[in-house]
Amino acid sequence: KEAKLPYIEILGSGRIDERESSFPMAVQLPKGDLLCSYGVGGGPSASGGSDWSRSTDGGESWNVEGTILDLTTDPDTTNFLKLTISPDGSTVYAYGQRSYRKVGEAKQRDEPVFCTSTDGGHTWSEPSVIPMPSVPLEISHGLLATSSGRLLAPAALFPPGRLGERVLVAVSDDGGKTWPSHSVMFQDPNDELGYLEQKLAEIEQGRLIATCWTATLDGVLDREDSFTLSNDDGSTWSAPAPTGIMGQTMTPIPLGGDRLLVLYNKRYGEQGIMMNLVTFTESKWEVHFEGTMFDGQATRSRDDVDQGQGEWNEFQFGFPTAIKLQDGTYMATHWSRESGHFGIRWTRLRVDF
Repeated sequence: KEAKLPYIEILGSGRIDERESSFPMAVQLPKGDLLCSYGVGGGPSASGGSDWSRSTDGGESWNVEGTILDLTTDPDTTNFLKLTISPDGSTVYAYGQRSYRKVGEAKQRDEPVFCTSTDGGHTWSEPSVIPMPSVPLEISHGLLATSSGRLLAPAALFPPGRLGERVLVAVSDDGGKTWPSHSVMFQDPNDELGYLEQKLAEIEQGRLIATCWTATLDGVLDREDSFTLSNDDGSTWSAPAPTGIMGQTMTPIPLGGDRLLVLYNKRYGEQGIMMNLVTFTESKWEVHFEGTMFDGQATRSRDDVDQGQGEWNEFQFGFPTAIKLQDGTYMATHWSRESGHFGIRWTRLRVDF
């Protein structure tokens, strides 16, 4: 029997929400339901609160169920929270940043918060605050609940002019009651690069991988995306290494051993969300398949960009992540501007690798 070539097949795609929503992440509950959270209002400027939708048919159709954490007006806050689930499926976590700001104005400060649900996503706790340095933050992934029971809460430090100078993870070994320590997940030893839009995953018990869109601290000019590894459940991390992929936001989904499904935003040339099959070592990646998951229907030359941050306001799609479903396929979600407004798209994938 001939071995199959590495390949990703798109099995279906559709929309989850259309209310100027962005930054989705999904989980599958033990009994099969899918939940997806997202920020509502302002598209990628995330000027509202966080809602969730449920699918009971494997992602084909979705119903809005409610609000996890709403915006407030006294004090003025906005938030966007992202879902992950404990290894035993009993607790769903919604984690992200709450920003103190009036809508349309600059942020005064950010704080990492998480809510939990222990009834399959029907009700949610009040938010708990996780200690982090009091500088502007970027939180671009949910809590990682590892198979040991540890919780890791990532956040990039975003002081003006030094975006992503460090990416930290707060560590809890008591279910999120206390967060006594932080580890540095990304930091450039030469102090030239910043790390944006962090994503992390557990490869096997105790062994973790993280990725970041990488740009210069001065001018925010893109470089190859970076990755780092931890062999002690997130307590320490290897020095950042280049992936060889000139992408932006990037998510690794472990497939077992040294294999990854990788989704990333391609902003140069023909824009879109790409889907790759990759093997990795401690220091490099090898791409075995690349295809387009979402066609951005736009092109852009790298020569068009003077200051990287200036183009952020023009993005029309982003934040691809994916989870493995119980039937062995993968459910990806991302935000995109379609028919004149921002919303959430799902895509179901079958992987041969």
